[in-house]
Amino acid sequence: MEGYSISKAAERFGIEPHTLRFYEKEGIIHPERTKNGIRVYTEENMGQLEMALCLKSTGMPLKDIKRYFDLVEQGDETLEERLRIFEEHRAHVLEGIAELQKHLEKINYKIGYLKSQEKK
Repeated sequence: MEGYSISKAAERFGIEPHTLRFYEKEGIIHPERTKNGIRVYTEENMGQLEMALCLKSTGMPLKDIKRYFDLVEQGDETLEERLRIFEEHRAHVLEGIAELQKHLEKINYKIGYLKSQEKK
């Protein structure tokens, strides 16, 4: 069986193995298992994990991440709902970016002010 061990999969994304076990427990990813019960993460699992980590790092609640992956498993009849989830999340991310941009402008202003004071 080809794939990644739990330690190699975790290393690839810079996370701890317990995070992978957590996502499995939550039903977000479903690694295959060898006949000895050892987890094997396929390329498909790795893609799912990458998406889950992206959504988490951009502020999507775990329940919504789980909902999205449940819908994926249900097939193409859920495309519309999955699209809605992503469009709503994109709007949330864009709001966060706009807020960060405002903060960055304030920081840049303060840097400019402090530099001008140094020259006096």
